[in-house]
Amino acid sequence: MSDTTDTLQLPGAQLESIEQGDNAITLHFSQFEIVQEMENTIENSLWTQACDLVLRNIEISGELPECPCEIKGGDLTDNIFTWRDHALLPIDWHGDTGCKFSVAGSDAEFSINAEFLQVKRLEHPRYIRHMKKA
Repeated sequence: MSDTTDTLQLPGAQLESIEQGDNAITLHFSQFEIVQEMENTIENSLWTQACDLVLRNIEISGELPECPCEIKGGDLTDNIFTWRDHALLPIDWHGDTGCKFSVAGSDAEFSINAEFLQVKRLEHPRYIRHMKKA
């Protein structure tokens, strides 16, 4: 049996809406690209899936963007680790966590520091294509 790794890709993610509550925020993404890599195969597969990025005990820096918008790229932080433009799934991080995103088509950037960060995968992923491994 081979192991499978799913990697969330930040560039091109479609941020549909933002829901802010009492010291928490949920970023609703209608689309993230996810690269699925299976051990001992010659190709990876590319999928798309709607996801919610949930952060609690937050501190926001910068101005939150108008939605919908596209994410140009960014960082996800899990304590001492920073993942640039991608991160391995599942994400259910506690401690010094957060995200920093830049918005496509503008110079806008925003960051959210948090004590909890989770990616909730919604619906079923949709297959896009197979890709040669790098």
